[in-house]
Amino acid sequence: MGDLALSGVLHLQGTLALSGDGGGKVLVGGAEVLVEGQRGTGTAHGTGVPVPLPPPAPTDTGTDVWIFRSFNATVTAGGKAVVTQGLCAQGNPGTAAWPGMVQASVANPTVTVNGVPANVVGDLGTTLPTGGPITFGTSGQS
Repeated sequence: MGDLALSGVLHLQGTLALSGDGGGKVLVGGAEVLVEGQRGTGTAHGTGVPVPLPPPAPTDTGTDVWIFRSFNATVTAGGKAVVTQGLCAQGNPGTAAWPGMVQASVANPTVTVNGVPANVVGDLGTTLPTGGPITFGTSGQS
């Protein structure tokens, strides 16, 4: 299985499907590119801080986070949209009730999709009800 490693300054435009050889992953500067997944299902992309609410107890106390929408979903990696900022949700599997945002990439300054840097493992997000930080430690690529 061979990964597709992107490096240098690349400005990807239009509709483009990327994939590694034999099911390998797409990498930017050695880090896996984040891809969209299903909200609250499968492997979480990262973890956030607990969402505190006044009594009664919060309806969803989970800290797992799933990215479910890229703002610029024209390039895919292994059939899933490459994340270029977007929406995420924090919570327990099956519910993931708390909305969040994927922030602009800080770990990838060189590979862009229609002018927006592709997000990679190590990038950050925010859970909106609390402003709590999220670190994306899993790409979502299979």
